[in-house]
Amino acid sequence: MDYYERQIIAWLAILIGAFFLAKSVARRREKGQMRELLGLPTDKVKRFRNFFVQRLERIVGFMFILIGVGLHIYVVIRQAQKETGGNDPQQALADISTYLAIGIVSMLAIAALMHWICSYFARRIFLDILGYYMVRQGYKLEEDPNLMKQIGEMLGLKRDENDTVETYRHRLEEGLKIDAIRARLLARGKLADLEKPDEGDAEQ
Repeated sequence: MDYYERQIIAWLAILIGAFFLAKSVARRREKGQMRELLGLPTDKVKRFRNFFVQRLERIVGFMFILIGVGLHIYVVIRQAQKETGGNDPQQALADISTYLAIGIVSMLAIAALMHWICSYFARRIFLDILGYYMVRQGYKLEEDPNLMKQIGEMLGLKRDENDTVETYRHRLEEGLKIDAIRARLLARGKLADLEKPDEGDAEQ
């Protein structure tokens, strides 16, 4: 088989892989999204099936792309050998394994780094926005014990045996820096409407 034919096969494999990856992302249709938006009942078994199919499509897509890239690298190495007067298919396969191993290790390292960075900033932004809404909208953590527990774990604040709901909430507010957020919003004039008395209170 000529090199150009192998390159064609490589690019076709990459095209097939890209198709399955795109298909796994774009499976959800507008009608299904609208049903969720309106709170209408959905087929949970079908949703699980679609999740499983999407996962399989992603695996198949990645494998086809990996095969295509491997074939393309093989052609490049063999052409380089030909230009230098060499002809060692076994060495070409060994070089492919090395390059692919480096690529896979790099992907895993970058994915781990991105996961850590995204987790850190997602946690930080979530806590900042939660603190903002607690001050701006008067959201009360004590109304959601499960959320209080999760926020405590995120802040590293475990609930002691002597803690009441009120004392634990106060500790969480300190961890969320509610006083600093309130002072910042007051300085910007964003709490003025909350400080005004209700119309009923004013009439009294």
